[in-house]
Parts: sequence; structure tokens; C-alpha cells
Amino acid sequence: MSGSTTRTKILDVSIRLFNQHGIQQVRLQQIADEVGMSVGNLSYHFHDKREILKKIIGMVEDELATSFKTWKGLTHFIDFDNQLSKLYYFLNIYSFYFLDVVDLKRLYPDLYEGRQEQIEQFIKSLSLWLEVSVDRELFTAPKREGQYQDVSKMIWFITAFWMSKKKILDEEENFELGFKEMIWQQLEPFFAAKGKTEFEVMISPGLFG
Repeated sequence: MSGSTTRTKILDVSIRLFNQHGIQQVRLQQIADEVGMSVGNLSYHFHDKREILKKIIGMVEDELATSFKTWKGLTHFIDFDNQLSKLYYFLNIYSFYFLDVVDLKRLYPDLYEGRQEQIEQFIKSLSLWLEVSVDRELFTAPKREGQYQDVSKMIWFITAFWMSKKKILDEEENFELGFKEMIWQQLEPFFAAKGKTEFEVMISPGLFG
């Protein structure tokens, strides 16, 4: 395998193991065994587990940042609903990033620093979409300053801890549907007349059958 192919395989295996066992429990030897190489050969590509985590977290934050930048241009509720589907898929691909937040902060505080910036970007991007959507007559004007920022914070909270809910309950159900329902419930009280119509026509049938 080429160097880039080997690095990609190491990262893919690491993500899978971190998701299954948590970042604290996974050893470099375990990653090497799963990839099919010695620890020495693995260290040629990544010096240690911290370096692997740094690369993966960078990937996570770059992907999220790219997604958030598109939110302002979403013109219809179905566009936002599609983004929620993509976000849920992302939560599953990198579930350890959301499940192991305490371990990440305690064991790798320098890697955790970018997380706060990413949270702020999420809240800012979602708040901006809500504000722009007022002009598109999808949402009513906020009744007080900072109201949509508070709504955005609540939606971030739901997003950040949804995988913990899934892991704790360990139930066979459509967690993507539940995830989207919970977020739409935060937005529904602020629908303008046009927004209510779009929701009933485009979103509600998929959520509630």
C-alpha cells in the first residue's frame, strides 16, 4: 500500500475502534493489530495515539465547519431537514467525538480547544439561518434580543448529547427520526404562516407519517 493509503486505513480503523471502545480504552498496539502491521511500522505514519486523534479531530472539525457555512443559503425547510440527516450521519461516523467529550478534555486538553470554537460556529451559523429565514417569512421575528441564539444553543445541546442518549437507552428504534423530531420541536413555536405550511407539506409527513 502507498503511504497515503496506509494512513487512511490507520485512521479508518482508529475511528472504528474509538467508536466501539472509547478513546481511553484503545491502545496503539490494538490499532496496529487491526491494520495488520507492527507498532513500529504504524509509528512511522503516526508517532502515537495522540497524533492519530489530532488528525481525526481535525477532519471532524473541518467537515463540520464546511457544513455550517452552507446553512445561511438554505432557502426551504426541506433543505435544513436534509442537513439534519447529514448531521445525524456524521454523529454516527464520529460518535466517539461526542461520547468521549470528558475523556478528550481531560486527557488531551490541547486537542479539546478547537471544540469550543466549533460549538460557537454551530450556534452562530444556526442563529444566522434563523434570522435570514425571518426575512424569507419562514420564522417570526424574535420577541427579544438573543432569542434565536438561545434556540441555537439548545439545538447544539441536543446534537452534542444525542449519541449519549442512543448509547444509554440501547433501544431498537429510528434514532435519526427522533433526532430530527426533537430539533424541529425546538423550531416549531417560531414558525411564521409560510413556515407552518412548508413544515406541514414538506417535513411533517416524513416525521409523523
